[in-house]
Amino acid sequence: MIFSPENLPVRVGIGPTATNGIADTCDWINLENADGVLITIVHVGNTGGAGGSLVCTVHQGTTGAGTLALAVKQEFQIWANLDCTASDTMVRQTDAITYTIAPAAVTQIVQFYVRASNLTQGYKWIQLGTGTGDASNTASVIYQICGARYQQTTPPTDIA
Repeated sequence: MIFSPENLPVRVGIGPTATNGIADTCDWINLENADGVLITIVHVGNTGGAGGSLVCTVHQGTTGAGTLALAVKQEFQIWANLDCTASDTMVRQTDAITYTIAPAAVTQIVQFYVRASNLTQGYKWIQLGTGTGDASNTASVIYQICGARYQQTTPPTDIA
């Protein structure tokens, strides 16, 4: 299969911003017509490697709002490259419902794969949520909708 924006839609959750400004401001994504979503977080640390950690969670909702975090038995798959200047390898982490990105003076990439079937019954929207973060580090969030399937000719909006 050839991957393209038609069969692997890409959405921006939040553009590059200071990590203390992300909090719960990422866009919501609708997984009603998808198998899941790959969430990519690109975290860029300051030159001193200082600052606060960025604690990432995934919220779910029946609409594009709310803050119900995923719970035990809703763990998602996680991969991380904690130093993109030294390696291009994503390393599988332990499945969890949260992940902490420690500050470092390098670019880091962390990915979550959240299955739509792991959401609470009746919930179809998700959002990446974060802790307080730090003003000296930046991050951006990209959503890639996996296994999108639509019954109609014009796909419904999947971002809120």
